[in-house]
Amino acid sequence: MPTGVTVVRDGRVRAGGYRDGQAVVYDWGFTAHGVDYVQRSFVLLDTGFQINQPATFPEQQRGWWYCDLVRVVDEGHTVHVDDNWIDVIVGPPEHPYRVLDLDEYADAIAAGELDAADGVDGLRRTQLFLDRHLNRRHDTRRDRWPDFPPRAIAALAGLPVVPGWEHLDT
Repeated sequence: MPTGVTVVRDGRVRAGGYRDGQAVVYDWGFTAHGVDYVQRSFVLLDTGFQINQPATFPEQQRGWWYCDLVRVVDEGHTVHVDDNWIDVIVGPPEHPYRVLDLDEYADAIAAGELDAADGVDGLRRTQLFLDRHLNRRHDTRRDRWPDFPPRAIAALAGLPVVPGWEHLDT
C-alpha cells in the first residue's frame, strides 16, 4: 500500500509523492522556453536510479525514458535525490539503450567532486540497474526489455498527480 513521502530533488525542488516498497513516485513542475510542464519521476531506491518520461522529449521520442544515477538519502518520510552524472536513455525494445555522460562522471572523480569509493559505488549501481532491467544476456527476444519499465513502479504509475511542489532557494 503506497504511503506519502516528500522528495527533495537536487536541493532545488520539494515535492510530495508516494512510496511503495523500494520505489517512490513524485510530480514536479518547471518552465522551459516559456512553457510550464509537469514531470512525473520515479526513484528506484535499491539501485539509486531516477527514471521518467521527459515532458520535453521531441514527439518522435514520446514514451522513451530518461534514467539518472542519483545519490539517495532516505530519511523515511523524506527522500533526497541528487543527480550523479550518469544517464541512460531507453526507447522501444528494438532500439538499443544509450549510456551517457560517463566522461562527466570521470571528470567529477578527477576534480574531487566524487571520491573514489562513491565513484566505484555509482558504477556498480549503474551495472546493477542495466543488468536487472535492460541487459538481455542470453535472451534473443527483442520485443521487450527484461524488466522495463520496472515492475517496482507498477503500483505507483497510476496514482494521481500530487500538486503543490515548490522550488527552493539555493
